[in-house]
Amino acid sequence: MEILSLGEKIKKLRKEKNLTLKELAGDRITAAQISHIERDKSHTSYELLEYLGEKLDVSVDYLLETKEMQSKKLTDNMILKSEIYIKSNQIEKAEQEIKEVLSICEKYNLIENYGKCNFLLATINLKKGNNNDAVTNFEKSLHFFIKNNDKESIFKCYLNIGKVYMDEKFYNGAISHFNFAEEVLRESKIEDISIYQDLYSKISYCYIKLDQPQKSLDYIAKISELNRQGNSKEEVDVLVLRANNMLNTGKYEEAREYFDKALAILEKEENKTELAVIYLTIADTYRKMGNTEKFLEYSQIAYDIKKNDEDDYMINSLCNMIRAYIELGEFEIARKYCKIGLASSIKSRNRYNEYRVLKFYADIYKAQNNYEVAIEYISKCIDIVEGLNDTKILADLYIELGELYSGSSKEKELEYYQKGVFMYKNLDII
Repeated sequence: MEILSLGEKIKKLRKEKNLTLKELAGDRITAAQISHIERDKSHTSYELLEYLGEKLDVSVDYLLETKEMQSKKLTDNMILKSEIYIKSNQIEKAEQEIKEVLSICEKYNLIENYGKCNFLLATINLKKGNNNDAVTNFEKSLHFFIKNNDKESIFKCYLNIGKVYMDEKFYNGAISHFNFAEEVLRESKIEDISIYQDLYSKISYCYIKLDQPQKSLDYIAKISELNRQGNSKEEVDVLVLRANNMLNTGKYEEAREYFDKALAILEKEENKTELAVIYLTIADTYRKMGNTEKFLEYSQIAYDIKKNDEDDYMINSLCNMIRAYIELGEFEIARKYCKIGLASSIKSRNRYNEYRVLKFYADIYKAQNNYEVAIEYISKCIDIVEGLNDTKILADLYIELGELYSGSSKEKELEYYQKGVFMYKNLDII
């Protein structure tokens, strides 16, 4: 779609219909007047526009559309196309489309759509894992949404920035932005209960992580005040938050009661992922209590639910089971599940999970006093972790490798201890 002035439209339409200036003018006006109109050198009356629209088979509304109006319509459609590209995971096409939209927005001062483009760029950066760039784009879009007083979009920006900070474990920053989002909600007089519940759940979670259980409970109480009748997802969220608060204060039995209630709801809905999350959390509860058998039992349930999905929940439950079997001295069973975990990690090309499973192999052989094979597996882990650029894990592996060499090579023991200690010092651990 081209963005044309009135004169450019008339000239284009006339040529498409193979009309001369004289033929378009007819008995109404002169060819010279048409020429002036086509060069935007002359104004026209509404009656003349009706005449020209009839001759050219277009509406008067189309002829009257300004370049700004056309650019708004064009960019609206291009933005929709970009959203489709993003949802279809065609990121490069989406970026190209957004760049074109931005150039049009700058030319015609389309504030609202300029903000939308930055919001979409932020979404793309989130997909790419570029959290810092995503926050920058959200902040840019905020500037334009505030200018345009677009409350809904302002809320989304604050909410998304808060979510990024929450993912990065910057919980104070997350809470600040969630609070801004709540202010916008109240100003907008939005009454959608689920929006408030989601927001309060996130704030409560952040306070749990900041070890401020009372503030977390305050927001859980706010959720409880809302009408959640018939909305099982929100009810589950509240129960899980209450359970997590109990966990953080060491009230394991009370936590389990809340988890059981959440499970009863989820089992009715057959929500596999949320069900697995609950079982994994219960498993973690028993691990903190030192009950390895119960830890294994609930990890096994989570694994049975997710074993065909090969996602993070599957691998986490599998790793729990391997850890439990090692603690129980069931090394052959642990090895069997290590084999499954390694195959899944290689298939999904997840190097971190591959490292996790290989480390379990090392733990098995170490527990069986087969230090030579344990060393081989720790060395494989080091090769992987060096590529992951995780200094803390790498330092731990060097220290463990030094320990394994303590009975066979004092030279290598000292070498790897020194490497680990050097890294700990750089991380300010020692």
